[in-house]
Amino acid sequence: MNSKEKITDSQRNMLLKKLHRPLFWVGEYVPTKIEIDGKNFKLHEIIWEILNKKYFSTNDIENMELFLSMLREKEQEYERRLEHNNISYEEAKKLFKQTAGLMRAIMDLTEIEDESKRKKMKDAKHICEGIEDKEWKHFVETIIMEKKSRK
Repeated sequence: MNSKEKITDSQRNMLLKKLHRPLFWVGEYVPTKIEIDGKNFKLHEIIWEILNKKYFSTNDIENMELFLSMLREKEQEYERRLEHNNISYEEAKKLFKQTAGLMRAIMDLTEIEDESKRKKMKDAKHICEGIEDKEWKHFVETIIMEKKSRK
């Protein structure tokens, strides 16, 4: 198959069905970067920093909820593009991987968002020492400023 050939309905449906299988995102890689509202963020680093935080403040949880909402919107955008855009099969596979990676990030963060799961994780997970959360802090500052400018 030529990599420039447009995706067939059968191929498109196969990729979309894979996205909705239980636990399909296990083993997928969180994308290195993501663009949200025209700004690029180091998604993988942000997720890593969050997952390795020892403690979460009330503000962290509120910001995480906003972040999750933004990631869910982006995931839905990617899925719509996969479902409706006139793209090649190779482009569709790349979009599938991005979508799967976003779903992985969403699932990782959802575990932390739930307080009962967060308490269990603290005891079970390995805490990396010396993790700086500069990307998370930068992202939080950006979304807070965006939130204020929308009011």
